[in-house]
Amino acid sequence: MIEQWKGYTYKAFGLHIATEIPFPGAKPAEDRSHSTDVWVEWGDLNALWEEVSTPDDAFVVLDDKVLFRIGQTAVYSVEAGTRVIVSPEEGAQLERIRLFLDGYCMAILLLQRNILPLHGSAIAKNGLAYAIVGSSGAGKSTLTKALLDQGFSFVSDDIIPVVLPDTDNELAIVWPALPEQKLWQESLSELGVSREGLRVVYERQAHSAELAEEIRTKYAVPVARFSHAPMPLAGIFELAKREDATELVPIEGAERLRTLALHTFHRSLIEPMGLLEWHFRTIAGLANRTDMMLLGRQRDQYSAPALVQLVLENLLIKRENAS
Repeated sequence: MIEQWKGYTYKAFGLHIATEIPFPGAKPAEDRSHSTDVWVEWGDLNALWEEVSTPDDAFVVLDDKVLFRIGQTAVYSVEAGTRVIVSPEEGAQLERIRLFLDGYCMAILLLQRNILPLHGSAIAKNGLAYAIVGSSGAGKSTLTKALLDQGFSFVSDDIIPVVLPDTDNELAIVWPALPEQKLWQESLSELGVSREGLRVVYERQAHSAELAEEIRTKYAVPVARFSHAPMPLAGIFELAKREDATELVPIEGAERLRTLALHTFHRSLIEPMGLLEWHFRTIAGLANRTDMMLLGRQRDQYSAPALVQLVLENLLIKRENAS
């Protein structure tokens, strides 16, 4: 049976979180006088899940609740943007439970609070944040780690919490998440990072026929420089595989909306949660006030140094134009 932790208080995703489940690496909330925004607790959701779900359901939306089950892990209920209940399965590993808590659950909770969760990583330089989004396997985390090695600060991994100011001429704001990055073993190898001492957060069977017997492992990598304060979002880079050479080109017109819609975490829940109008209004506002670039990489060749160079040159040009 999983040990029951109590009494942890953190500041993450722009929220004060009180939780019975520890978030390794998270910064304890220093302002104890601040009221709690989110409660995370253990509970028993098995009867409710059996009552409201069918075998085909990945998620169930009930008024202000979203429930989902991860096999051999837990049933989760995210409620009204203020509460998360975790119902662990017998023998479930705590690291795996936590993986979906600070990923899936927090993305749903942000949607419930009308905060846009982009699916990607965020880094910062000179007081400005930059988002890196892209489809699974595009190389977002590898590029993020390579940029961190070039002196950027870390803001978030997997989920980028974005808030639009009330005035149209202000940049959107990104809230920092948790001060650790999750990287697959092959990304660590490519970047020359040792796995020794790193915490394993996820393991799964490889999908490809050539690697049928291989287990893919994801590790939690602590970050040296973490931006604890919210920052203006100065740019969004969409990393995508292309047949031709590595390139960096502007994302124009309606393609900007498509990009933001595609890379919204849990976009399949937008309609059942009744958030279609809010979501369109939010991504339209974000598209109108943010530089967006397509960072194309060769499909069969991944060169983090070449991509880093393109990003650095782009930011240097923008900095020179602004001066």
